[in-house]
Amino acid sequence: MHSTLNFNGKIVPAERGETLVDAALSAGILVPHDCATGQCETCRVRVVHGAVEANNTNYGDTVLACQARVSGDATITFDEALPVERRHGQIETIHALSDDVLEITTRLNEPLLHRPGQYAKIAFNGFPPREYSFSAPVGDTDQPDQAIFHIKRLANGRVSSQFGKAIEVGHALRIEGPYGSAYLREAEDGPLVLASTGTGFAPIWSLARSVVKSGSARQVSLITGVHNPSSIYMMPALRWLAENSRANIVLTARSASDERTFSGTPDQHLPSLNNETSIHVAGNPRVVTSTQQLAAQAGARCYADPFTASQGKSGLIDRLRGWSGLSGRL
Repeated sequence: MHSTLNFNGKIVPAERGETLVDAALSAGILVPHDCATGQCETCRVRVVHGAVEANNTNYGDTVLACQARVSGDATITFDEALPVERRHGQIETIHALSDDVLEITTRLNEPLLHRPGQYAKIAFNGFPPREYSFSAPVGDTDQPDQAIFHIKRLANGRVSSQFGKAIEVGHALRIEGPYGSAYLREAEDGPLVLASTGTGFAPIWSLARSVVKSGSARQVSLITGVHNPSSIYMMPALRWLAENSRANIVLTARSASDERTFSGTPDQHLPSLNNETSIHVAGNPRVVTSTQQLAAQAGARCYADPFTASQGKSGLIDRLRGWSGLSGRL
């Protein structure tokens, strides 16, 4: 049985029962997607009019286009994706930000265009690929052919444990991206809440810095959390933010022991939310889920990025996702 779908203003015929991604592709429309299994959340779209069979992927008026199926006429909107491209490069610096967090700076053969909040798939030569969120330098200077990542070093990590050992400065790499839809929406101008735990700070810092450098007048609140105060690795970035903006900055720790930090996790210290607020949250899946729920209750837009560890010998990512979420980067 035939239906009619409107994808971002383009009218296309569709067969009832087929997925929204397949219906779009059949008409030459590329809905951003990656895993096609309902895990990565890259294909989340908004159902403006009509209805679809959501297959339990609905969040507000959004669904996952790779799982949702055509059930009648509908109008669908989504953000156009940047093209996924491949680059080669090498590690330029390996800098320890804390006992267990490294800043890896890479130099690419050509710039890789991406939006703040997105991620890339990286394969260091001789090692399985991993997914890491783009971060940003501290300060005002940007180098287009440079890409920066924050990586938590795990003792048993097949890749992360090898930095400074088998993976050193000068090590060659391949990078593919950008992926993910938890990026900054320039059309939004309401209050912006940025929350993170651990190395979830990488994409959140990229977002915060971008807003400040754009000269935006948006009200910004940044809440970042760690296990304990000794794990705080982002102080230089937070000092830059405090000196260059009016952002409200909150540090949390599960075992707060000094005047710099509040006890608890970022979801417990969010500012007042409403339907004009946009929230970006990255890091611990439990904190991400809690933040999503609070956002939904307040009618706020939420772009989530739960981080989970890579699993198995093949290096596949256990890609738990939330609304507009991404994946783990350990």
